[in-house]
Amino acid sequence: MPKQLTKTIYFCALILSFLLSGASAMAYPTFTCAYEKDHNPPLDAEAERWFQQARSLEKVRGVKDWIAIVDLYDKAIAKDHWKAMHNLAALYRTGWPGQPGVEQDTGKMLELYERMVKLKVPLGYYNWAVVAENGQGVLKSDRMASSYMYQAAQLGSPMAQVRLGQYFAFGLPRDKQDDDMAERYYRCAGAQDNPDAIEKTASFYDTAKKNKPRALFYYQRAASLGSSTGLSYLTGVFSAQPEPVDNFGYQPDEKLHEFYSGLWKQLRADRNLRFPKLMSEHPLPPHPKQGFDAEHPDRRPEI
Repeated sequence: MPKQLTKTIYFCALILSFLLSGASAMAYPTFTCAYEKDHNPPLDAEAERWFQQARSLEKVRGVKDWIAIVDLYDKAIAKDHWKAMHNLAALYRTGWPGQPGVEQDTGKMLELYERMVKLKVPLGYYNWAVVAENGQGVLKSDRMASSYMYQAAQLGSPMAQVRLGQYFAFGLPRDKQDDDMAERYYRCAGAQDNPDAIEKTASFYDTAKKNKPRALFYYQRAASLGSSTGLSYLTGVFSAQPEPVDNFGYQPDEKLHEFYSGLWKQLRADRNLRFPKLMSEHPLPPHPKQGFDAEHPDRRPEI
């Protein structure tokens, strides 16, 4: 492991030791809301074309040409295309049983993750946190996993920010939980264009904060980015069925139910669909009891 990488891990471990030891809020490192897009290295144009070709081949139905896919990813990786590194590492993590071209190879997976970390890619730090947490190819270490997770969050990884939010909201003993710090991490993650992180932010507002309109706001934001989960929630919320799965306390609205059902069907037919104007052209109605936001009933959350 490179010396600089070891120093980074050690530094982050010292910081996280405050959190893991249950120190008071005064001992927390200063919160910084960073966005992944501001820290990701630029991508070479030719490498991006190879990457997109590989993605297109992966989406082909039926038997896939894995040899060509891996070759395209390798060419892109030679020009430091970190997205290609992430995708190829994912293929090496599981392999493709019965198909030639890509076999399970934990060593190659780790090499690609380490290369992402050398490039200071936020997603690379998050990937390392996950493998250290699970002990996949490396010695299982909660301390190392926490170190990588914190560094990933500092560099703007929305999924790492969600994990820290979960830690402050649910991972500490009840008397040491810090919903304010948790909310900061969740809101930072929810402001980025990662549907998974946005969905988890919505769940936080639903379960931990009991803020139904803000939860639905984030589900709508996830839906605008192509989240079927977000659209499923929106469809169910306004359903007139006698026992909807979860209406979040909203009144049934057949027009809205049909509208979101239609979008869900479109997305099911084409997973590449996005709805960039959804939030601006179809603002959510106020919640019957909590308005637009439980804490600020008359103020719509910012898009």
